[in-house]
Amino acid sequence: MNQGEKNEILFKVYLCYLKKNNNHKSPFGEIKKLGFGDIEYKILDNDIDFNTLNDEGVLKKTSRELGIEKSSPRNKADVHINGMGYSIKYMNAAAPSIINHTNRKGFLRIANQLKIDISDLDELVNKYWDLRISNQITEDCGNNNPLSPFKDNKEILRSYLEYFCFTGTGSSDSKNPADNLIKFNKFDDPSSWKIYSKENTVDEIWDGLYFCMRDISKSGVKNYENSLDKDILENWTRYSSEKYRGALSVRYKSK
Repeated sequence: MNQGEKNEILFKVYLCYLKKNNNHKSPFGEIKKLGFGDIEYKILDNDIDFNTLNDEGVLKKTSRELGIEKSSPRNKADVHINGMGYSIKYMNAAAPSIINHTNRKGFLRIANQLKIDISDLDELVNKYWDLRISNQITEDCGNNNPLSPFKDNKEILRSYLEYFCFTGTGSSDSKNPADNLIKFNKFDDPSSWKIYSKENTVDEIWDGLYFCMRDISKSGVKNYENSLDKDILENWTRYSSEKYRGALSVRYKSK
């Protein structure tokens, strides 16, 4: 497992520790219910040594015993605490994904669901391509770049970002939506944990966002030239570095 996956599981094990010991000092206060969906995590052994969990085999065994699993990308909530769904973002490894390889068809589905005009986003993506093709920006364009076409257009992106953080993906709504987002640097240091509500998440993460147009095949389009959806996809798609690129990815690097 990668560092993000490992620390997500460590975080959940530590939550079991806090619950077991009636610890009220985390941002969650007293943890009365802990699990995922209808599954309640089991009681943690009092004698657990967290240093032993650096061994991946021991961590896997412990997580199985507690009923903890790595959440599916289809789920927006990774854990349920006191009846609330939380999306978990570990910040000391690869930048966590906010939007993962989603082409224009996926965004159009969301725009229609939210009753948003996608043409404003189309314009931003086209500006991105103009700047990228002219080598004024790199493939990954952060909101810290003064040339970014996205950085001054938070309100155009807000509803899409909220949707991807809490509600679903380009293909469908999640069966397990999130209510809040929590980011952390150390799984066993609650002082490094920060909780964001749906209402303030975009404002909190905005300055740390990086936008990129990736290989469109990563969004499920295996044969772009012959795709039945080409008329929907082509507005965002360009042939660059020997691949058709038309899948938007957004990652968060903590500011």
